[in-house]
Amino acid sequence: MQRNLKIWIVATYKNNELVRLQDNLKNQNFKFYNPKINRSKLNSSPKEEFLFPGYIFIYAELKDYSKIKYTKGISSVIRFSNNIAIMDDDEINQLKKIEYESYTKPIIQKVFVGQEGTISEGPLKGSLITIASLPKKERVNIFIHILGTKRKVTASLNEIKL
Repeated sequence: MQRNLKIWIVATYKNNELVRLQDNLKNQNFKFYNPKINRSKLNSSPKEEFLFPGYIFIYAELKDYSKIKYTKGISSVIRFSNNIAIMDDDEINQLKKIEYESYTKPIIQKVFVGQEGTISEGPLKGSLITIASLPKKERVNIFIHILGTKRKVTASLNEIKL
């Protein structure tokens, strides 16, 4: 006889319905996990935020898929073709470790939208800039202040002094 094993099912929830969803999951006796981290910008106090905004991990058996899918507050259960997205206990424990460590040593966000700096290399060295978007693959969109106007360009993080 095969036992039904519990796994962590990955789902998304509707905006502004997290509390309602958590209450509904508790009423159905489901355990769930919403990892949060403690993160701070340079020279500011730490702030708690979700590690995966909009996502929740629900500890259940695969047979509970329909119950979870139709729980009020759930937007969708993540699927890849015919496979439900799941995580095992080791992966959840790794997230819990990251979460715990962020409270003892907050994660410092070194670059943030609106942050000001200067170009440190090239022909525009010394020009004032403002970060317009968060880095992707060591590149970031910036507003560069030239001759009284702002132009949006992409630059390497190596070329910017914050």
